[in-house]
Formats: sequence, C-alpha cells, structure tokens
Amino acid sequence: MVAKGVDKLIQDLEKLYHEQETCDVVFVVGSEEVRLWAHRIILKARCGSFQNVERGDVCNIQGVTVTSSSSSIITIRWPNAKPNVLKQVLFYVYCTKIDFQDVDIFEILALSLELGVEDLKEPCIEYFNNNLRFENACTYLAASLELDNRLNASKKNPFVEQCASYVGKYAAECFQTSSFLELPKEALVHLVSSDSLALEEEKVWRSVLNWARHRTGIDQPLCEWNEEHKSQIRQELSGIIEHIRILLIDSQVFAEEVEPTGAVPIEMSLERYRIAALPNKFAHPDDRRRVPRISDRTFQESFLLNGGNIHFQRILSEWYGSPKQSWRLLYRASTNGFSASAFHEHCDNYSPTFVIISGHNGDLCGGFTDIPWSTPREMRGCYIISERSFLFTLINRENQPPTKFDVVKKRLAVVHHQDYGPCFGGGADLAIYDNCDANMESYSNLPHSYDGQGASNTILMGEYNFFVKDYEVFTISRNVS
Repeated sequence: MVAKGVDKLIQDLEKLYHEQETCDVVFVVGSEEVRLWAHRIILKARCGSFQNVERGDVCNIQGVTVTSSSSSIITIRWPNAKPNVLKQVLFYVYCTKIDFQDVDIFEILALSLELGVEDLKEPCIEYFNNNLRFENACTYLAASLELDNRLNASKKNPFVEQCASYVGKYAAECFQTSSFLELPKEALVHLVSSDSLALEEEKVWRSVLNWARHRTGIDQPLCEWNEEHKSQIRQELSGIIEHIRILLIDSQVFAEEVEPTGAVPIEMSLERYRIAALPNKFAHPDDRRRVPRISDRTFQESFLLNGGNIHFQRILSEWYGSPKQSWRLLYRASTNGFSASAFHEHCDNYSPTFVIISGHNGDLCGGFTDIPWSTPREMRGCYIISERSFLFTLINRENQPPTKFDVVKKRLAVVHHQDYGPCFGGGADLAIYDNCDANMESYSNLPHSYDGQGASNTILMGEYNFFVKDYEVFTISRNVS
C-alpha cells in the first residue's frame, strides 16, 4: 500500500509541475530569458538554497536576482543557467526522475548543487559511471575541472579525481583519442603531474608533444622544424614541461626526440646530462622526478587498494623491487569464501604472492612470500624456508607510517597448514584462521620470525586476536618492461 501511495504522490506532483496557473515562482533563464514556472513551497521543501535563508530573502543562489510583483509572483533571473538543464532539474525536484539525454551531465550537477538538490548527485554519478569510455574520458575530465572552477569550494565535485584516475589507468587508450588532443592546458597539467599515469615516460612525452603539435597545427617532421616552430611548441608546453619526468626518459630518446624540439629549458637538459653521467654525485634519492609513474593497474582488481588507498600500490610494488610490476587477483575472501580450503583452492602452487588483509577498524596489513602456498596432506602443518618473505602494515591504529617487517628467522618464514589460510612465521607472526570473518582465532605474534621498526603484536590489526573483514591474494600478472 505504501508503494502505491508513493507512485500516486509522484503522479500528482508531476501534474502540479505542469500547472502554471498555481505557480508563484518564475525563473527567467539564460540570455533568451526563457520562463520556467515552479511552486515556492515545493522549492523550499526540496532545495537547500531555498532553506535557511535570511529573513526576507527567497533563496541563496549565486548570480541570481530576485524580485516580487504585486501579484505575489516571485521572479528569479538566472542568466548563467541553461533553460533545458534547469527544466530537467526542476522536473527532478517534483518527481525524482530525470532524463540525461541531450543534456550535459556536468551542467545538471552544477545546477543541482547550486539549487541544493543534493539527492540528484547520486543519479548523476551512476550515469557518469555507466557512460565513461576511452573516447569521452578526456572530455569528461575537462568538463569536470571547469565545473570545479564554477562551484564554490564548499560544493564537492565528485568527478575530477574519478576522471583523472580513469584516464591514468587507461592512458594508452585515452591518449589516442581525439578528445585528448582537445584537452585544455589545465586538464593536461592535471594528468601529467599525476603519479598514476600508466605510460612509460617516453610515451608521456610523445603524447604531450602530439597535443602541442595539434594545438599549433605543426605537422612537419621534427627534422624540418625552424625556430618559429620550436618557439610555438615551447610556448604551448610552458607550464607542462616541468611535469614531464625527463630524468626517466631514455638517453637516446631524449637526444633524438626531446631536446631538438627546444621545449626543454637549457638548465633542465644540463641537469639531466649531469645526473645521467654521474648519478651517485648529482642524483638525489628522494627526487620525485626520478620515481617511475605507477597506475592502479599494478593491483588492478583490488578492492582494498582502491580509492583513498590507491597510493599503497606503489609502496607494495617498490617493496617487491619492481615499481612497474603488474599483479593479478587470485582470491578475495568476500567473493571466494573465508574458509582455509577456499584460500588453498585458489592460491596453492602460485608464487610470488601478496596477501592484503583488512580489519573492521580500518587496519590494513599483510604479507609477501616468494614461496608457493600448499596444503600438507600427511601432517597438520609445516614450516617453509624463505629468504625474501616480509610482513607489512599500511594502516594501523598507532599511526605508524607504512612499514615493512623483514624475515629474520628464514627457516620459519611461512607456515603451510590445512586449517589456516596464509600464515607467516613461527609463533605465528601473522596467522589467518579458517572462517576468519566469523571467529577471532586469527592472531599476530609479531615480532618472532619477522621484525622491524615498531614491531609488536598489535601493530598489524590493533590487537593480538582479531576478526578479518576481507583479504585478497595477488600473484604476478606480467612484467612491465
């Protein structure tokens, strides 16, 4: 009965939306001054900008002027709004339905945020996620950055980082599209200044140069460029070249493809040659320009190393010893089951592996081993020797930064046991028990076979015994040259 009542209510509100005779608010929109009618009581109920206003004010929308007539009609002039967009948003205000066809989603989101229709954000995000493609990702990024500039700092734009993350992840595909060549400079800077761009630095340079050539209309081969060509390219790449990690570009590529363009300031070229010739003397170990970019493709399928945790992917890959290594998901407990047998079914005989574990209080930790997992048949468990295994904490309740705990008792590095999932160290330093989401038999006895700065039996999961919220196991997918 409630559902039928809601349906009838929406039908009645849709009729009200079309009844101009009962309206007491008129929006005069755009340069053509298109008139769109509404009811103040509906706007006050549904739109934050019509609520909590100062006494005597009608609404709080930037860039509008409000006047009242003798007939009690309130006129709201909104020159910066687009009539077709506001029409769709108002229809949503009345009926909670919206048609995104032929309407810019970013205009919809901007107007909804300016009106204070917060619940329209969710359908916008859903539409965005369902329609993001290689072909439009760069266009979406540019539009979302423009939206960011338009909105007040207090109004959160959910799309900028999502667009940038998508383009970074699929950079090879997105950079081949025409929409990449049409990127405004601000958007290109946003991309090339990111650590999460899944391209070799040589390809980043070539893509940026293609963008500049498109902007200047220069189609001659580099060997035929004159000083005017170089000056144009230099001007286009001003503010961008600083974000190209030229220290990572192969010396031959730099000499043949980069330096002849004239786009690299002479001091940057000289610095590159000094570091290439005498890295021990001139290279600073913490210089970000020497850090290879890494994308979320390194642990592409991870739920635990996503969103705000994505930067941990770089840390794990660096601890492994290859920052460009790609990892393939073998097992996720919340998908494949939390039993020890499920772990062994999906992970036995694979190496090397990363185990990433999430606790209910936000703890994020795990372990690495170069030894294949197995299920002993004739004994309850056995210790396996490893030279390279280590444990780690990424997020902990002691606010210790990401830390690696190396194996110190190598003959006790890993435990293979049919009643346990991944188990590290004699003691054990980290043991994940059968059905670890439903009991507190999992535990950490660090330090024992592993040790390092801040090692304790609470650093990994906050307590000695713990429940596991979820955990994932990855093995090598492919080596990235």
